[in-house]
Amino acid sequence: MNKTKELLLKIRAAVVSGRLSAENVPIGDIKESVRFEMELHRNTVTYGRYRSIQENFQRLCADIPEQERDVSKIIMLLDAMILCIDMLSDVIYTLANRAYWEYKHPDKLDHPEVQEMISYIDKNHKINLLNYDFVDEYETLPVSVCFDEACKMPYVPYKGRRMFFPGNWDENRIVQYYRSLAAEQDSRSPHCYRHSGYDVEKGDVVVDVGAAEGIFTLDIIDTAQKVYLIEADEEWIEALQQTFRNDSEKVRIIYGFADSATDGDRLALDTLFTEEIHYIKMDVEGSEKAALQGADRLFRECERLKCAICSYHCREDEEWIRNFLQMRNFDTDVSDGFMCPDWTVEAYLEAELRRGIVFGKKRMKE
Repeated sequence: MNKTKELLLKIRAAVVSGRLSAENVPIGDIKESVRFEMELHRNTVTYGRYRSIQENFQRLCADIPEQERDVSKIIMLLDAMILCIDMLSDVIYTLANRAYWEYKHPDKLDHPEVQEMISYIDKNHKINLLNYDFVDEYETLPVSVCFDEACKMPYVPYKGRRMFFPGNWDENRIVQYYRSLAAEQDSRSPHCYRHSGYDVEKGDVVVDVGAAEGIFTLDIIDTAQKVYLIEADEEWIEALQQTFRNDSEKVRIIYGFADSATDGDRLALDTLFTEEIHYIKMDVEGSEKAALQGADRLFRECERLKCAICSYHCREDEEWIRNFLQMRNFDTDVSDGFMCPDWTVEAYLEAELRRGIVFGKKRMKE
């Protein structure tokens, strides 16, 4: 076993049993040890996975200070640090092979989408968010990163427009992000927001919840009558303002977190809109259930509403989201293919398969 992980497990056991008091937990040393371990093994994973692990690590380090005395938060920190190490461990990749995945999914051996995934995982001996051959086409996708001198921000040309990125992003980060984004929105991808029979139609009023770089809105901007973009990351807000700076009559950008109720920067969709909404796209990093609860009126009252709701972030989301929609008179479907929650150990231990998007369409009144 990795020595750092072994030590963290011993510290965790001591904290849980009460043998080690909260004030004596060396939180600063723990963070530094895991940071060193991450740097040591950074070449054992893809750039995208390492970046994701690093960002989660930094966020948690910022949330839990060295003076923390809440035992539950300290245990959460230890669990997260152990997870970071596990995701960089060579041992866990031994589970990324055909025999193990077929053992975990005996009822799906004839499922072509699952077999394609298993073949890809077996070939690469790693698990990615998307595990299909088409993804490899994007590894060397040419990406032209330009710079706008007027606003001092980088952008990538996209379908005759400019997709802007945060000003502090370097070229390599933009290239890697854009390639991953393009792969996700490929029509063969289980993360693609577009789906036959569930598309934005001419004249629709659209709400893009979790807009990020704005690719969904860029794809439908010429079709929609009006688009509201909701985003909680201030860096993306600034980039979105530049991307849609010539669309002020059609596009409104709103800062905030979509949630079950409105409180400060937490926004319930029901309190934002009184007009008829025709389409809602939602990708909010695992907060989809709360955001949908805050949009109950819209989903009940809007007569020709369609939606695309991300369902891969949490294990139970697909079933919960489909039930939510069906109880409000929606027909539902899911994106083709499956995704793997590659940021979790369960992706390896449980060989998890998750549908990427749940699509909904309000049934017409008879």
